[in-house]
Amino acid sequence: MDEDLIAKKDVLEQTGISYGQLYRWKRKGLIPEAWFIRKATVTGQETFFPRDKILTRIEQIRSLKEEQSLDELVQILAPEASPECVQHDNPAALTPIGAEGRKLLWKERGYTFGELVALACGAQAMRSGTRPAEAKLLVDLVRAEEAAVRTSTGMTALLAEKAFDQEGISVRLTLGVLGHEPLKLDRESRIKHRVDLEQITEQVKLALREVA
Repeated sequence: MDEDLIAKKDVLEQTGISYGQLYRWKRKGLIPEAWFIRKATVTGQETFFPRDKILTRIEQIRSLKEEQSLDELVQILAPEASPECVQHDNPAALTPIGAEGRKLLWKERGYTFGELVALACGAQAMRSGTRPAEAKLLVDLVRAEEAAVRTSTGMTALLAEKAFDQEGISVRLTLGVLGHEPLKLDRESRIKHRVDLEQITEQVKLALREVA
């Protein structure tokens, strides 16, 4: 998937941060290495970023750093710093999950961080019009890949529909796909819903902080 990119010089100009701040946050892990994209231009190699991600992340760092140290912010914002000992009993109370996620619960209490992320993926899909049965497919996909939640930078989960038309018989199957962008599907498949796993992971971490 081609992303809307923004040049480093434009990031610094729009946000007012310095070159030093940007790279200090990179060294801390607050801005993932994968977001620093080197591309050839008419003036040589330049660094670009995913526009929405970098501008949102800088705003988050600025708004939170008055109350948190940079090391604490790493635990909140860095995808690889996922909580290991979460046992949450009311997933629907978390904004990324909410009432939609209540329909996807499979046990009464004791949800781990990875399971909360999986529920948030399904809830987001339902908010976009996905049926609960298909959203559950997305939940099961993410639940089964806990390592992806802990290394979610650049990871995407998809719900796709694959069509089979042969001898007058038409069949539509929904399938889940998880991997690093760019994800490619065959011609007979179309994307029904796309989830940025890195973004969902961050949202769940922030939601847990709010209810702590």
